[in-house]
Amino acid sequence: MEAKKPVYIHQSFRDSDLMTKSTLNWQYDTVYKLMPNALQGENTALVFPSLQLSYAHRSGGILYTVTSPKGMLSVGIIERCDDKACFGETKLQKGDIVFFDDKKPNNLITSGTFVTSIIGIPKKYHRQLAQRLALESGKVIRDTNSELSTMLQEILSHFRQDPSLFDLPSTQVETEEKLIAKIEKLLEDQTPYSPKLTKGERIALQIRDRIYKRITKKVTITSLAEEFGVSEQTLQNAFKSLFGMTPNKFLRNLKLNHVRKVLINASPEEETIVHVANRWGFTHMGHFSRYYTDLFGENPSVTLQRRSGNIPST
Repeated sequence: MEAKKPVYIHQSFRDSDLMTKSTLNWQYDTVYKLMPNALQGENTALVFPSLQLSYAHRSGGILYTVTSPKGMLSVGIIERCDDKACFGETKLQKGDIVFFDDKKPNNLITSGTFVTSIIGIPKKYHRQLAQRLALESGKVIRDTNSELSTMLQEILSHFRQDPSLFDLPSTQVETEEKLIAKIEKLLEDQTPYSPKLTKGERIALQIRDRIYKRITKKVTITSLAEEFGVSEQTLQNAFKSLFGMTPNKFLRNLKLNHVRKVLINASPEEETIVHVANRWGFTHMGHFSRYYTDLFGENPSVTLQRRSGNIPST
């Protein structure tokens, strides 16, 4: 295989559009902001001849669906996890290494600052390892003594500080070989496993998927608890364990995201805040306005006026 000069990309972001555009060939869908600082962070990517390295720093409180690059198996290393993180059906913590592929999208929900490095392994270049990783999708091992994390951070630092390394094919090959050898050694020393979930946590994952795909103003935690045959206290404990927030806050903030989407695209002459809020189940306007302003950093009236350009002065 002919060596190619690697690609280096780095971008900071402060909104969902920039976040999704700065992730190279990853695909994102339906980004929900669950906490005030959620859509802040940075993405970095290094694309070598037969590997792709991605470095992502996200502030907490976010939910979205992500699909890994086509034709790749991915190895995600959790560098930092300040609170809770759940990828697909897998609970994550700092030091976890999780394997996943391009066959299906996965939800990622975090409630605190979340930093991860991801090694993208093209199936056509590393067939034997790719076949092994495909069998371990959704499972985790541990980054013993942070060896893989340290290696990835050193690679990023070296290429940032010395751009001349981009012109050395031998360095690129050596970097790839070291990473592949490290992954193979970790798999030799450990057996990938699926973190155990309680019954309540398994139901919480089903509820997350249900309201993520189809949410209406009629959905309440009480109705969901009844539907799935569990107590509201069980859901309370499960949501806090998996997602770092109560089910009521989770549901409310998802609905607030839908309200914001409507207000951003609405005409002030044709739509009212009260009507939109009521449509999504918010009947107490004082509470609604406070929740909205706390999450998005502006009053809903400012959002509604944004399209017309007639934004009130502060």
